[in-house]
Order: sequence, then C-alpha cells, then structure tokens
Amino acid sequence: MEIKNFNIVVIDFSKNVELEEGIKSLAITEFSCDGIEDFSLDEPTVDSILGERAYSGGDVPESVIDEVSERANAQTNDYKVKFYFFTDNCEENAKDFYEAVKEVEGLSVEMAQEEYSDWNDEWRKHYRPIEVSSRMTVIPEWFKEEGYKENDNAVYIYPGMGFGTGEHETTFLCLKHLDNIRDELPEEGTCLDFGCGSGILGIGTIKMKNMLVEFCDIDPAALDNCVQNLELNLVESRLNGHRLVIRNRFTPKKYDIVFANILEHVLKTEKEVLLDSLKPGSFLILSGILNEQVDGILEEYSSLENISVLSKGDWSAILMKKN
Repeated sequence: MEIKNFNIVVIDFSKNVELEEGIKSLAITEFSCDGIEDFSLDEPTVDSILGERAYSGGDVPESVIDEVSERANAQTNDYKVKFYFFTDNCEENAKDFYEAVKEVEGLSVEMAQEEYSDWNDEWRKHYRPIEVSSRMTVIPEWFKEEGYKENDNAVYIYPGMGFGTGEHETTFLCLKHLDNIRDELPEEGTCLDFGCGSGILGIGTIKMKNMLVEFCDIDPAALDNCVQNLELNLVESRLNGHRLVIRNRFTPKKYDIVFANILEHVLKTEKEVLLDSLKPGSFLILSGILNEQVDGILEEYSSLENISVLSKGDWSAILMKKN
C-alpha cells in the first residue's frame, strides 16, 4: 500500500508579526494551502505548564489559554505558524510556497514532510473548544453532539482553514466585544461581516440575536469556507435571508453592527465604506490591529464614539458606536 505524506512549512513571525495575515492569505489563495495552525501544544507540554490544574477535556477557559500561550512563548521565544499541504500536488505547492517566503526579511522559514497515515488524529489533537464567555463557546466540528444546531451558545467551526477559527487573538477579541454588547443589539437586526473569512463573527450574531447577515470578502475561497460553516451551524430554515458577496460587487447598506477584522491599512482604505454602513446607534468592531496601531485607528475613526479597546497578546480590537 502506498504511504502518503503531508508537507509542512513553518514560519516564525516573531520578528515581523505584521506580515502574518497577508502571508496566510497568500498561502491559501496562491499556493493551495490546506490548513493553518496558529498555535498548538501537545497535551504533555500543556500538562507540564499547568501542573495540578491540567484539563482533561471540555472547554478551555480564556485565562488558561492566555497563561499557556504566554508561558509557552516565554519558553520558546518564538511565534511559529504551521502551513499544511496534504491534497493534490501538496509537495510541489509546499515547495513553491517555501521558495516564495524564505527570502522575506525578518522571517525564519522551515519545511518538513511527515507520513499521512495518522493525519486526522495529529490534526485534531491540537484543537479544543474555546470559551469566549459563559454564553459563547467556539467548538471544532468534530466535538458536535446530537441536536447541536439548536445550541445558540456555541459556534461550530472547521479549524485550520486560516479564515478565522477563534484561536487567533483578532477573532477572539471580536467575539468578546460581541458578547459584551449582545444585550444592546436588536433581535432580528442586521449585520455586516466585512472581510468575513470563515464567517464566524456573522454566525455568532445569528446565533445570539437571529440577525440577517451580509458576508463580504475579497477572497472567493473565504466565501466558500463561510458557506461551509453556515451549513454546519444552522438548520435549513435559518439559512434563509443571509447574503454572501465578493468585495468588488459590494454596495453598503445600513446595519446594526459591522465587523471589520482585517488589517490596519485596509481599515484605513475602506474607512468610508465602513462608515457608510453605519446608522445612528449602530456598532462598529474593528480588529486585525497591532497594539501600537490602536491610536492611529482611533484617530482615523474619530467621528465615532470609542466604547472600549480589548487586547490579547500583540493584537487589539476596538468597539465603536455611531451616535
């Protein structure tokens, strides 16, 4: 029997973190990357860090994730992201991607190949449910239970696709803001998930407040992943009325809440579109922002009320309101 292999390109972004999101997009759109792993530790390492407080399954509280991440990073002094290639032409795609990024200044890049036989177990063991709050959990799809689509306190996701899965700080912080204002949002209101990626933020508003969501992205592959996650989370009757649109065909309307989890320069170039999408009393959540970029974005959007800024690691997310 033929033994298949999968290929991994490992990039250390610790010296140039602002390149991370752009290179992730490049990996998927140009080099057919099959999965991206932002942060992972095997169970023995986690148990070693937590000692007697080690978890044996179930939801992982935010405070524990923060502690493990910080202590692991302190021990390794790096910020490595793994890019997986395991479908057709995986070896060629991995090599092409490696060649494209290895000369980028400030990045450390490695490539490896491993046997495919235990791929599912190897892939899945790094992902556990992540508790955003007592009212919201992000759950990998293989943890779903009977009747799971009726659970409006959980967003189910196909991890590893690189489009926002709850592991990355920017997505997590947006969900925290959403949970914090959920009681101020109208039932059956409207939402724009701009740069939607996986659709996790828009899906969260559907689960919480039964909102109608417009999902917009520049990348057709992201919209495909968004459709996957919509179908994973919602019964057929709740799929009606939502809209997916590619960026060059998007015309803004007025929404009760707008998400833009993208990058600083895009938040600036798309400012007028985002502002035009707000009506009086609506909320805007901006992320994809490094901590040192917060003041610049606040100045750029100074016409709005700054409600709060949440930070996690190197990243921040801003909650604003149009008065």
